[in-house]
Amino acid sequence: MRSITKTKVYGVDTDADGNRKTRANGELATYITSENAFNLDVKKSTEAKDPLPEALAVGTFAYRFAESVDEAVELCGGKGIGEYENVEVFLGVFNYAASLRQDNEANSILTDSNYVQKEEALDVSYAIAEKQERAKMSPEEKAIKELAKGGIKGVTVDQLRAALEAIRGQAASA
Repeated sequence: MRSITKTKVYGVDTDADGNRKTRANGELATYITSENAFNLDVKKSTEAKDPLPEALAVGTFAYRFAESVDEAVELCGGKGIGEYENVEVFLGVFNYAASLRQDNEANSILTDSNYVQKEEALDVSYAIAEKQERAKMSPEEKAIKELAKGGIKGVTVDQLRAALEAIRGQAASA
């Protein structure tokens, strides 16, 4: 069985004066991030002499991953090797992951420029067993994803680059 640890920080957003931000409903504007990302935010804020982000709680968590079917069943509550008492839990976890892989494959097919619509359903179950490497996003793709989270959707890489050039031009002339 493979295991890793992750340290997470539960923080609250602060404004330029260091006051805690709240949402429209009055709740604190909180977030959860990795310890590394939080420390990077602290460093950036310190260098910029901005108010420091506030950590409400910090915790380190152990994650375990199966390297065999028997270990996967054990993680789902089985009593030991070959004992499959909690088949429902195991199948639920497996089927959730399987559905994500099939959704990703269907999305990839649907957005391909060569896609031709067909009358019959296209079987994408092969995607469950495919070895997949995690895609690494470019800085531009990450920025576009963050903009979409903030409600600015449909921005292309070219539009982002043009906007950044405009900002650089304004900063240079200021």
